[in-house]
Amino acid sequence: MNTFDPTPYASFDRMSSGQWYLAVSDELGDLAGRAALLYHEYNQLGPTNPQRSSEILRELLNPASGTCTIKAPAIIEYGINTTIGEGVFINFGLTILDIAPVHIGARSLLGPNCQILTAGHPVDDVEMRSGGWENGAPVHIGEDVWLGGGVTVVGGVSIGDRAVIGAGAVVTRDIPADAIAVGSPARVIRMRDETRLERADLPDGVPVDALAELREHMDDH
Repeated sequence: MNTFDPTPYASFDRMSSGQWYLAVSDELGDLAGRAALLYHEYNQLGPTNPQRSSEILRELLNPASGTCTIKAPAIIEYGINTTIGEGVFINFGLTILDIAPVHIGARSLLGPNCQILTAGHPVDDVEMRSGGWENGAPVHIGEDVWLGGGVTVVGGVSIGDRAVIGAGAVVTRDIPADAIAVGSPARVIRMRDETRLERADLPDGVPVDALAELREHMDDH
């Protein structure tokens, strides 16, 4: 007779902490089901009801999140484990498996079809893997980061402020602040260079922070 009780191994807290866990509890099923209903509604709405879309993001994401833009379709497995900073823009096709915490810093940009995958399974122990055991590791993306289209970030990775990750890269290790990284696995090819600022290409008098000026103009009216 099998007397194994999975309950101690199937809680949200255990999952989020990075320990080996089993996704078999009502608690986890209810949380994932709630998120699925929310992102399904979000994806069905598309651009038709911006007010309701904003409400859904507030319901779906961690309460510490700021106001952000996420283009549908998007899938965020639990939502409550994902914190997105103020002014973040995420293009179409986002996938976040947030069994562990995900943080995306303010003003970061994510191109189309980016994936943030905190989930893991046993690598060497095939029997344990087929037995349903999983674990996760958090992802931290700093402020003012740009991920190009199709970037994949795996669990346990931190990307520093102002870093740029080239399209299609697979980020498997930490990327320092101000680094430009490309490839699979992503590798740093150079650091940001303050002598190469693209603002030099703008005509005289054109603002560098154009969106801030536009918002200020709208507030005045």
